[in-house]
Amino acid sequence: MRFAKRLLKNFDLLRVICAVLIGFAFALILLLFISKDPMNAIETFVLGPFKSRRRFFNIIELMIPLVFTSLGMCMMLSVGKYNLIVEGGFMFSGAIVAWLASSVFSPEMPAVVSPTLLIVVGALVGALCGVVPALLDVKWRANVVVITIMLNYILANASTFVLRYWMRDTTVTYLGSQKIAKSAKLHSIIAGTSMHTGVFIAFIAVLFTWWFINKTTKGYEVRLTGSNIKFAHYVGINTTAAMILAQAMGGSLAGIGGAVEILGKYDRFLWVNQTGYGFTGLMIAVLVNYRPELTPLVAFLFAYLQIGANIVGTTTDVPTEFVLVFQSVIILLVAASLFMSSLKKRLAIKVSMAEAEG
Repeated sequence: MRFAKRLLKNFDLLRVICAVLIGFAFALILLLFISKDPMNAIETFVLGPFKSRRRFFNIIELMIPLVFTSLGMCMMLSVGKYNLIVEGGFMFSGAIVAWLASSVFSPEMPAVVSPTLLIVVGALVGALCGVVPALLDVKWRANVVVITIMLNYILANASTFVLRYWMRDTTVTYLGSQKIAKSAKLHSIIAGTSMHTGVFIAFIAVLFTWWFINKTTKGYEVRLTGSNIKFAHYVGINTTAAMILAQAMGGSLAGIGGAVEILGKYDRFLWVNQTGYGFTGLMIAVLVNYRPELTPLVAFLFAYLQIGANIVGTTTDVPTEFVLVFQSVIILLVAASLFMSSLKKRLAIKVSMAEAEG
């Protein structure tokens, strides 16, 4: 009976695990039909990311920005707002931080002070990006989803503007910024890889977000506003302030992610298109049911799938895009309210009957 209670309590997590397993099985079956050498393709996809140290740490490197964007979306969704600005905020914060690191900040600045200040700037830029659609929603009841989709394009083009006219390096043949000062870079922690100290910042962000949402009064106000705004207003919570705070903090987390990604992984700012990290972060946040403590696990899964797909796409006859089918199956199953609903009802009945008898 204790097992049934625990299963019922963590049923949302069980649904996600089952959806992932079904999606994974579907992907493997798909490889049987689209590859001329399916067994090699399956082995490459499943085991390829673990066959070398460089590939494994590529998963961790890709996981870092996904953790930040998914945390930002968890914060947004906790207050009941599908604010998608984490995509644009991530990119624009990265552009501003790269501009400061390559063209404004002195290379002689201390190696700890410079990246710390730049990450704070990224947080402020991201928070500003998150506040704009929040204010438009509060003041004029603007549709947050539509507004943020449009703002993402504006921020992407603003980032390209900053790159072209503020920090472009005219000595190279491609569109890239001047080199980021070495004193502004996050330190590498494993020789021979691109692993950097941003991984520690990401896990600190996970702990902070979990603590804020679950252990603070403001976090409680955010969650209550998201679950029942009328009741929250009735008991005296300033729901307007809660909505603005959550969306500002969500944007701030995305901004920190953009800063960490630029300072940890790149020597120059090179982004001319949307990164896609924000929309992947939305998928992760939905999969973990807005629980920040689970974001590293699911972010690792998505990073593993992407690296595996990249390896398959470059070493076999399978296109990289096949992983999108896998991700789509997972999202469809998790979003389907009837998926495993009968099992949940049976568990609930079993637990209720046992408690009544006891």
